[in-house]
Amino acid sequence: MSPKFLRIAVVLGLLSAIGPFAIDMYLPALPSIGQDLHAGTAAVQMSLLIFFLSMGFGQIVVGPISDMVGRKAPLYAGLALFMVGGVGSAMAPTIEWLIAFRFLQGLGASAGMAVPRAIVRDLHTGNEAAKLMSLLMLVFSVSPILAPLTGSQIIESFGWRAVFWTVTGAAALATILLATSLKETRPVEERAGSSFGT
Repeated sequence: MSPKFLRIAVVLGLLSAIGPFAIDMYLPALPSIGQDLHAGTAAVQMSLLIFFLSMGFGQIVVGPISDMVGRKAPLYAGLALFMVGGVGSAMAPTIEWLIAFRFLQGLGASAGMAVPRAIVRDLHTGNEAAKLMSLLMLVFSVSPILAPLTGSQIIESFGWRAVFWTVTGAAALATILLATSLKETRPVEERAGSSFGT
C-alpha cells in the first residue's frame, strides 16, 4: 500500500469511527448518568435512542447533499455539529439538555458514516476500492470491542463527562486531518444540481 493510500485510509477510518465510538464508549456511562442527573432509566436510554435516530436520519440527508456540494463541506459541517453536541453533552446540567445535545451529536456523526464511503467510490474502483472499504468495515467491527473497554476506563478515572470530551477531541483531530490530508474528491462538474453540471 502506498503512503497516500494509507493516509487516506487513516483519515476516512477516523471519520467513520467517530459515530460508533460515540455510541459504544457511551454505554458504560448510562448508570452513572442516571445517578448524576437524577434521571430514570427510560430517560437515560432516550439519550442513546435519540442519537441512533438522528444519525440514521442524517445519513439519508447528507449523502445527496455531498453529491451536490462536494464531500468536504458536509464533513466539516458534520464535525462541527458533532463537536457542539459533544461539548454540550459534556456540560449538560439535566437529562433533557443531554438528550438535546445527543440529537445534535448524532446528526453530526451521520456525515462521518455516509460521506467516507462516497469518497472511496470517488477515488478508487476494483481491488483498491475493496481494500479501502474493508478497512472502513474493520472500524465498525472493532468499535464494539474496544470502545466499551476504553469508555469504562475513562469513566472510572475521570467520570462519564470525560467520554464526551474524548470523542470531541477525536472529532477535532479528524477535522485537522481532513483539512491537511484529504483533497476534495467530487469534481464540480459532476455535482448533482450544480450550475456547472451538464
